[in-house]
Amino acid sequence: MVSPSLLFLLLPGAALVKAQCAADNCLRALNATQTPGRIPSAQAFCATFTQSPVAVNTSIPAYASEHCGGALGNPYPSVGAELAYACLKSVPLHKEVAIALVDAIRPYLEWQSSLVYIKNPPADYEPGAFDLLGHLGKIRERIVADGYHGEVDFQEDLFEMTAKTRDGHFAFLPDALTKVFRFGRPFALVSYAQDPLSTPVIKTLDEVKAVGDRARTVSRINGVDASSFIQGLVNQASATQDLDAAYNYMFHSKSMESLGATGAFHMLGWHNYQYPGENTTVEYATGERSSAANFAVVAVPFANVTDGESFYQRFCAFGQPVVPGAPRVSVPLSKRNVLQLGQDPDPVVKSYDNAVSGYYLDGDGYEDVAVLNVASFRTRSTKIFQKTVDSFLEACRADGKSKIIVDLRMNAGGIILQGHDLFRQFFPHIEQDGFSRWRENGAFMTMAEVNSAAAGNIAPKDRDTPALAGLWHTPWNYQSGVNMTNQPFTSFDAKFSPWMWEGDPYTALMREDLANPFITANLGIDITGYGSRRNFTQPFESKDIILLTDGFCASTCSIFASGMKIQGNVKTVVMGGRPNGGLMQGVGGTKGSMVLSFNAIYESSRNLMATKYTNLTSEQEASLSQLTALPTLRSAGATLNVRDQILRDEIGTGIPAHFVNEPADCRLYWTLGMLGDVREIWKAAANSAWNGAGCIAGTGFGESRLRVQSSSKSAAAAHWPEIKVISAVDVGLGEGLLEDDSDWDPEETFMF
Repeated sequence: MVSPSLLFLLLPGAALVKAQCAADNCLRALNATQTPGRIPSAQAFCATFTQSPVAVNTSIPAYASEHCGGALGNPYPSVGAELAYACLKSVPLHKEVAIALVDAIRPYLEWQSSLVYIKNPPADYEPGAFDLLGHLGKIRERIVADGYHGEVDFQEDLFEMTAKTRDGHFAFLPDALTKVFRFGRPFALVSYAQDPLSTPVIKTLDEVKAVGDRARTVSRINGVDASSFIQGLVNQASATQDLDAAYNYMFHSKSMESLGATGAFHMLGWHNYQYPGENTTVEYATGERSSAANFAVVAVPFANVTDGESFYQRFCAFGQPVVPGAPRVSVPLSKRNVLQLGQDPDPVVKSYDNAVSGYYLDGDGYEDVAVLNVASFRTRSTKIFQKTVDSFLEACRADGKSKIIVDLRMNAGGIILQGHDLFRQFFPHIEQDGFSRWRENGAFMTMAEVNSAAAGNIAPKDRDTPALAGLWHTPWNYQSGVNMTNQPFTSFDAKFSPWMWEGDPYTALMREDLANPFITANLGIDITGYGSRRNFTQPFESKDIILLTDGFCASTCSIFASGMKIQGNVKTVVMGGRPNGGLMQGVGGTKGSMVLSFNAIYESSRNLMATKYTNLTSEQEASLSQLTALPTLRSAGATLNVRDQILRDEIGTGIPAHFVNEPADCRLYWTLGMLGDVREIWKAAANSAWNGAGCIAGTGFGESRLRVQSSSKSAAAAHWPEIKVISAVDVGLGEGLLEDDSDWDPEETFMF
């Protein structure tokens, strides 16, 4: 939780309104300290909330006193958005420090694998171009020319790199802007249609919860057409490259419940860090209007913060990171608990961390349909994930389920080898493509040269030892990994001699060596199709499998989906999006193949410089010394997509998968029933795939996929089996080994 130094967190729930009011007035007092005579009274009042030992006067200064409009229902203290933004704007810029930060960021941007494609994307890449390096260069020029009025003006321009790159693997979250406040609007929205083929409208979540379909339609927001307003927010910032997927992300849905959130319009994602204005005003189709104040959640304690300069010293001068328990984008799957419009059905089987679960549909026309819900490839245990899928596929065979929906809604990725294994569980005899490459830069090539030379000094018997495995099994060793034909790279040049694409140098295409037992031993499982899992039978025909997404599928999810679509010939149903009736991608999140933090790159470079197996030249030391810890110290998060995924049809063009437009075979809109019952979503997908219900857009499914008759065995099965939860005991890890680790959070660990 947030530090107890904030007095209002020590008060019980009934006192939260008063506490929020006090915090609000505290910030107002501090914000006014430039006026002579106000500093002492402001500091005295705020001492109550900032651990100061000199709390002389705790009465609210007259100029700061204002009625508190009431609690916003948030478990964290909050203040008015306008006040929080004014606080941020008061933080002074330290010019030379800002220049040093920009210069320290620059070498890391060279590791972004898609750099040239972000600047010059294909014509059908809807978000358009963004010059990442050029933007950073302009920031530096503006600092030098004294063009910024304060630290946050500067940091807002830094954050634009994250907002406009539209790659969920890329982020630089500058400290003052992203560590302290989370902006939000006072209500959430929903978008739904009368049926899956009709045009959706926008309503407020609160009204839909209260009166259902009788809720008023929102026609305008802040004077702008409601849908256009939402699309404008999407254009400002998004972690997805598909604008329809980003549009979905703004609204509450059953998908959003998996994130423990109610949509980015309310409070989520990159929009947390963009000032939404003082108020949000809504106009309804009835002609009525309502307006409410926007808010900012206070994510860290304000101990010893009395003005803009002390704010800078606290949060920017290598200040504390976000405190444990501060508001997060998402929470562990097993701990998520949000208000739902309806109850989820009981699964047939599930992993105990809820990463994967299996269900049966019931009712006429659905008797033979199963659903595998893959919420995430970030899993507490690869063994449990694999065992859960095994158990469900076995149950499907035993119970006569001949069709399956693989539900990937809001799946942001996770462990890439877990994705490969799931693909092979559906297609055990098809070898996954998994083609990827790195963009080469000075530091990357230095690390490749040094690492490959050091690896050459390691005796074969020592390659898998704990002390040396990190030097051998690393992408910077040319002998690690395999080429496109699964053969080892025979020389340094075979892997690292540059392939030029759009004027930028890249490595040769490479794949994971899944036949290498060291790789799978570290994963904890054999990948299906290898080792002990070679003789598996394909559980479903391609025509009897569909992927279901909301466009948000990203990272490992995109790699899994690509294999299913391209190699497995599986079709995709995508839900929601803008009310335009056009094509929509099933995979709209990042399609990159690997994410690394700035700090991981920095630590790798320092480890190479320190190991006894390396002997760096002065030029090599100078190259790696450009990578510093400063960007990590000055951010709440800093990551890069370092490997492009290359689809088999783009090997000749070199275009990364992230920039390839791949429309889903069938698009449908959300309905009111789908907001409360996930089975309505699954049945709509099944209707389009196998019952001839049609699609808004896409090539559809054709008559060859329509069901001929229901499975008599399935139709007779009136009762589902007892729920089976796969835990550590089921995979031989010992009872309680994982369950007792209550502090585990998959969002805190980068998975590739």
